[in-house]
Amino acid sequence: MADDRKIDSESLKSLLDAGDADKAGKTLLEEHPADIARFLGELGDEHLKSLFYVLDPKLASEVVAELNDEARDVILEDMESKRVGEIVDHMASDDAADLLGALSDEDARKVLDHLPADDSHQVKSLLAFEDDTAGGLMQMEIASVRSDASVQSVIDMLRANREDTEDIHNIFVVDANEQLTGVLPIRRLVLEPLETIISDIMDEDIISVHVDEDQEEVAKIFKKYDLLSLPVIDDFDRVVGRVTVDDIVDVMEEEASEDFFKMAGAGSDDILPKSILKSAKIRLPWLFASCLGGLVALKIIGAFEDTLGQMVVLVSFIPVILGMGGNIGTQSTTIVVRGLATGALEVGSLWRVVFKEIRIGVILGIVYGLFLGAAAYLIYPENAFLSLVVGLAMWTSMVLAAAVGTLMPIVLFRSGVDPAVATGPFVTTSVDIMGILILFGFATFFLL
Repeated sequence: MADDRKIDSESLKSLLDAGDADKAGKTLLEEHPADIARFLGELGDEHLKSLFYVLDPKLASEVVAELNDEARDVILEDMESKRVGEIVDHMASDDAADLLGALSDEDARKVLDHLPADDSHQVKSLLAFEDDTAGGLMQMEIASVRSDASVQSVIDMLRANREDTEDIHNIFVVDANEQLTGVLPIRRLVLEPLETIISDIMDEDIISVHVDEDQEEVAKIFKKYDLLSLPVIDDFDRVVGRVTVDDIVDVMEEEASEDFFKMAGAGSDDILPKSILKSAKIRLPWLFASCLGGLVALKIIGAFEDTLGQMVVLVSFIPVILGMGGNIGTQSTTIVVRGLATGALEVGSLWRVVFKEIRIGVILGIVYGLFLGAAAYLIYPENAFLSLVVGLAMWTSMVLAAAVGTLMPIVLFRSGVDPAVATGPFVTTSVDIMGILILFGFATFFLL
């Protein structure tokens, strides 16, 4: 059932305009942090700061974790390090590290000075990892026990540490060296007799990731095994933290957006606020590839000057042939790139995908080749060969476009190059050049 909760934004904005941020803040107390974050993201800088300031540290910690980067940076810009420390103290270690990672090194150190020693050490440890690794995603709040512990003792431990274990899904079983030996789901813990020994009920078939594992690979593991959390281990197989499914949802969205931006030749985070010059600089090389391809196409058209001089009508069919070829090429590319990114396409099945896309290109090429040929005959009935030329050109262009759109990302993938980076502009340019060659080649052969 859909959640129809909605903040009365107009009333709150009226309170803020009247300078009554305290009353507006009290109105938000019953709202979900994610809804509050969305509302705050719609406010101007001054209203955003004044309303966030009146939130108590616990609620503020939940809200700031949901804010977009731009709103978060506005809030942190003038906030005192002590206030930031109070907020961070209520956050999970991974969210705290993300927040401090947005600050300068000097400001981050000031905030860390206001945290308890243990919390400060945890956050410092997380900040040492790359953002796009399991270590950068994980939180260090875990529940670990020895295999000879009883169910009763584990339950007592969870109760004694309820603040750090409130969202624990699995308990990690470790040996004397803190090495991971088993995993115990919370549900199984509460269903077993209190005197049961953990070693008798734990899962010894462990799924874990190394701290340096790329976040995209971590996301694939979550998807493959349908996990809620995943233990993270170091070089000595010691448990150092856990990645939770809420972070993986963000990773999947981030990776999908990054791939689509790359395919379009834009920056991987181009939807987010950044300078106009920086966005233009990122797009420049990819657009240059398209521009260069256009010049090559221009040269090819010039080489067929005699054909064009005798059959000027061919020019009117260039847009539709190039457009259809580009469309089917982009469709094939998108399917392959996304399949490779998500792991849905295995290396052994790549050629099967190639032949499938080519067959689809053959079928669609026949349909649209016949359609364009018939349209050409109706418009220019005095030249039956013209309809044959444009129909064949459409069919051939679509088949080759499907092949190129499928093969190019596979070749790049096999070569160790990220296919999302290079396929989009290059596939479109290649298909355009092939389409022009095919159209004028057939015209020269059949009509002259």
